[in-house]
Amino acid sequence: MTTDVNLFTISSDSNTVNAENPWPGLLSYREADQDFFYGRENESAELLRLVMREPLTVFFGLSGLGKSSLLQAGLFPRLRLQNALPIYIRLDFSEEKLGFSQQVMRAIASGTPAVAVQTPLMEKEETLWEYFHRRNADFWSERNRLLLPVLVFDQFEEIFTLGRLNADQAIASELFLSELGDLIEGRPPTALKDHLDRHPNDARRFSFNRHYYKVLLSIREDFLPELEALREQMPSVIHNRMRLHRMNGIVALEVVAHAQALIEPQVAEKVVRFVAAERSNLPLKKLELEPALLSVVCRELNHKRQQRNEPRITGDLLEGSQKEIMSEFYDRSISDLPQEVRAFVEEKLLTVSGYRDSIALENAFDTPGVTTAAINLLMDRRLIRREERGGMQRLELTHDLLTEVISASRNRRRLLEAEQRFEKEILEKERQQRLEERARSARKFVWLSLALTILFFLTLYAFYGQWQQSKIVLMQRDLAKQETQRAEIQSERADRERQLANEAAKRAEEQRELAERERKLANEAAKLASQRLNRLMASVKLRQAVLSRNVTALNEAFKTASVETQIRFRATAKKYPYKARDGSSTYRYQMFPVKQSKAEGFGNIALITYIMDHPSFLNPLISTGPDTEFRGVYDGVNCLRQVIVVIEYSDVDKPLAIAKFAMCDILEDIK
Repeated sequence: MTTDVNLFTISSDSNTVNAENPWPGLLSYREADQDFFYGRENESAELLRLVMREPLTVFFGLSGLGKSSLLQAGLFPRLRLQNALPIYIRLDFSEEKLGFSQQVMRAIASGTPAVAVQTPLMEKEETLWEYFHRRNADFWSERNRLLLPVLVFDQFEEIFTLGRLNADQAIASELFLSELGDLIEGRPPTALKDHLDRHPNDARRFSFNRHYYKVLLSIREDFLPELEALREQMPSVIHNRMRLHRMNGIVALEVVAHAQALIEPQVAEKVVRFVAAERSNLPLKKLELEPALLSVVCRELNHKRQQRNEPRITGDLLEGSQKEIMSEFYDRSISDLPQEVRAFVEEKLLTVSGYRDSIALENAFDTPGVTTAAINLLMDRRLIRREERGGMQRLELTHDLLTEVISASRNRRRLLEAEQRFEKEILEKERQQRLEERARSARKFVWLSLALTILFFLTLYAFYGQWQQSKIVLMQRDLAKQETQRAEIQSERADRERQLANEAAKRAEEQRELAERERKLANEAAKLASQRLNRLMASVKLRQAVLSRNVTALNEAFKTASVETQIRFRATAKKYPYKARDGSSTYRYQMFPVKQSKAEGFGNIALITYIMDHPSFLNPLISTGPDTEFRGVYDGVNCLRQVIVVIEYSDVDKPLAIAKFAMCDILEDIK
């Protein structure tokens, strides 16, 4: 399916903020927004010092601290004052894209025309080291000044997540890391060395001792172990570093209060304390805030101000909580769009594990219900953004802060859809049964009516024939016998009337028996419907009890379930190469039933739900179906001492079943 991307004219693509909207929400400040970027002057200056000092700078921090904004609106303008040329790079990991080196080359070519820079020509199949070390491979400004190129790789942690989704991407990522290591360490590639050994005259093309370029890797702090694992091929990753911390309250107040025309002075400090979840009178200097969350709150408050047509943000607009504001932001952005658009955002822009993912713009329109107008609205509302990577437009969520809210919405939607499908199946089966009962009753009534009609006409015909015969006999007999014959006829007529009365009584008895059977069938159908409704309500109450962590309601819900003893369960764990924040090893745990443990297999099972009542789980439910072989998956540092399994069968007449197991006792295949 092809789509004209020129239809998208969202103003946020060219200018993130303006005087009326000085906070970008979840979007990053861009270089053009530097006049609205406040609070990170010291960090920007320090990062500039580190970049100019060493070939490689590692810039890291937690998600939501504004690393991308500081790079573009804080560092880039300062680099240009130092005759440096910042080149923004975010790698695209879709399979159909160019190689990673070609993406870097394309970023250089697409970024430099806007500032009138003369760049070296790119040669086919040239590595990054060869490109930057060719003699006379210089970057010149329009004022004929030599510029220092600075390759800035933003969100570099994606090479350890999206870059390892399959075998082909993992191989390509490893090759690029090796090539990037050669560039950072000023080390000629092995293939080039072999070539120069055979063709020594070609060495004149390169300058081996001049490394006139810089590299900056911006990465989430929790992926530092992955980066440090590269120290053998890239030793510089452990030296020149800068960690971005949360804002303190004084700096955050500057971010809020700089828009004096839009917010009352006394309200600005209330906003800072609200975002810091601090209601006491601690000094502002001791407060810690996430800039992304601060920007979202300010933008949402400004949005409310605009809706109410008020000149400034006042104290009564500051209501609710941080999570409520994020949820309201997501619901407001998606609520008036078709359900298919919500499913597209939750299924296509979020991985199974809850990380941000991206999709090609042209592929997005293959999803039913996703239209140009819907994408425009989502972009205009700052829920998603469009970026060009490798010459192709891609869509993604604007920030990691949205992943928890959207993941929770996805779980609720999936549970509701499963309950709706289950209820629809029950209602459809009941409707079919009612139709079949009515059809059987109608057929019985038709046959009975037909039999009675035939019997009536046969009786009438027989009566008429006898009457005619008797009439002829009476005419031939003597007048003396007329009285006797008349008496006999009256006697026969009485007999026939009694016979007809008996037949009528018999028909009435049959109709009464038929009505009694219909009444019994109706009672049985009502009883069956009540049982099914009770089982459906038991399933819904069970989920509600788990989500609300109501122990009393949970025990009550289990009373209506049977105990499944045939099915056995297994569990495996795969160790991740990176650590948790406390240094513990992290694993991907999987739980699944053993198919051979049940004679008839799992063809009669519709849904298996794992209940994990543990404080570390925001959502204690993992619902699985036959398409995933009923596998429950989660990432964590520990196995579970108890897992309760709820089994729902395809046969709606079969009640819920439960099973329990200690996951730690059956854990195997730890890799």
